[in-house]
Amino acid sequence: MEWLEVAGVIAMFILRLGVPLAITLAVGYWLRRLDARWQAEALARKAALALAEQEKQAEPNIEMFKIIEQPCWVLKNCPEDAFSGCPACRHSELPCWLARLRSEGRLPQPCYQCELFTAGQIKYRQPVTN
Repeated sequence: MEWLEVAGVIAMFILRLGVPLAITLAVGYWLRRLDARWQAEALARKAALALAEQEKQAEPNIEMFKIIEQPCWVLKNCPEDAFSGCPACRHSELPCWLARLRSEGRLPQPCYQCELFTAGQIKYRQPVTN
């Protein structure tokens, strides 16, 4: 009978402290992912604005966005029947994520984890100056 009381006290201790801790960790994880997504969207908007600004100039410089030499359909082994509906194939002069951003108006969720998009984040992230 004594071990049952000890087990009950331990169970209540876990319930009292473990559940709120688990909820706090889950909310923290969710907020971190949300923040990363918002930062990626801000970078995509910034890149699109920079490209739009360059298009206003006489000679647009798309090469600043070229990071990986192979196009995305080669890296992802896309089937040839998908090429006709793909914005990246229609606008091969642009990075794939920028072509999708322009044609669809937003980036799909898989683009945020793509190596072509994250390489652009690392290379073109500007330092904060005071």
